[in-house]
Formats: sequence, structure tokens, C-alpha cells
Amino acid sequence: MAERPNRPRSGVDVGPDQVLYFGEKVVVCAIKEMPEWESRESARPAIEFEGRRYYLSRKMVGDEERPVRYELAPWPDFAGIRPPVTILYDEDYVALRDGAFKKIRPVTGHRTNWRFVYPLLGFFPAGFKEHVLEPNGINPLRVSLLSSLLAYVVFVAELACLFFFHFGIFQRVTGELIWLDYLAVVLLPFDSAVRIYQIFTSVRYPDGFFEWLPKLLWRS
Repeated sequence: MAERPNRPRSGVDVGPDQVLYFGEKVVVCAIKEMPEWESRESARPAIEFEGRRYYLSRKMVGDEERPVRYELAPWPDFAGIRPPVTILYDEDYVALRDGAFKKIRPVTGHRTNWRFVYPLLGFFPAGFKEHVLEPNGINPLRVSLLSSLLAYVVFVAELACLFFFHFGIFQRVTGELIWLDYLAVVLLPFDSAVRIYQIFTSVRYPDGFFEWLPKLLWRS
């Protein structure tokens, strides 16, 4: 029969996981199993959390929301005992475990109606994604990817309209402003390419629409 830990004094969230403190020990309440934490052929990995090293002392049954619990005890700092592998447990580790484009829980516990305009939110600056969107349960990588794909769709649509029908989307809607159509054809693919590159090179908060350009010029 799997055991359950006693009531903790306090806890902290690490992504969708929760870490509970019991004196020198901690209990990680995880939404997914982490088999790499368990011993393999008498080799016990060290798990680093908040600057301290631990080892897995027990694996327990959790609740419905977080079905797996790992009890971690302080790593013995005896001479000659060195971990074969050290695993850094933090939000980046959890994000990698769950996938970069995973759904995230809002800080308040309530989701906003912003999810209905996901693709447009990806055009907002990186700071807005970090401090506003992510706390409200909106994954910055997901909205950035959707906005980049939307920009490519508009780019292709503009090319088709200009080439086959000899008018642009903005010109069709407003009756003028064809210069916006030509501008979209030139700018959209460049911006989308840069932001997609950021997304797939582990940038946690990709830039907004052409936010990367001043940074590039400053660096140059």
C-alpha cells in the first residue's frame, strides 16, 4: 500500500507541480512520472532543487490532480559519495518534461477570455507575455507560434491576391492603402522567420512583432 505524507507546513509551485516542505525533506507532487529520478543499477542520481541536493527516498501515490509524489531526502555529503548524475529540478525541467507547448495553469486559477484571440496575442512584446499572459494561463510559446503561422497565412494570401487578382487585402477592405499590402508582403515573412527561430531555440518568451529588430541593430 502506497503511503501519503503528513500535512506540510508550506509549499511552492514549480510549473504545474507542487513542492511541499517537511523539515529537511521535500515532497514533489508531480503531474507526471519522472523515471530518471529512480535508481538504476545501484546508481542513485542526485536531484538539485533551490540550490540543495537531494536523493529519492520514497515514491508515493498522490491525488487526482498530481498523481505522483516523490519524497526527497538531503544528499549525504560524505567523502567519496558522488552522484553519477545530477538532475536540476526547476520550471525549465518541468516545461521540457511536459513539452514546450503544454497548457499552463493561471496563477489565479481562472482562465481569461483572451484565449479566443490567441494568434493576435503572439504579436505582443516578450515582457507582456512573461508578466501578463503566462500568469493568466496563456503559454507564450503557443501564442507566438500561432501568430507566426497567421502571419505566413496572411503573407501567402497577399501574394495570391496581388498576383492573380491585382489587388491587396487591405486595398479590398478599405478601397485604398495598397501600400500596406506591399509592406505586409515584405515584412511578414521576415518577422515570422525570426520568431519561429526563437521558438525552436528554447527562447522562453519570444519577441513580439519586430521587437527583435532594435535588439539586432543595437547588437550590431
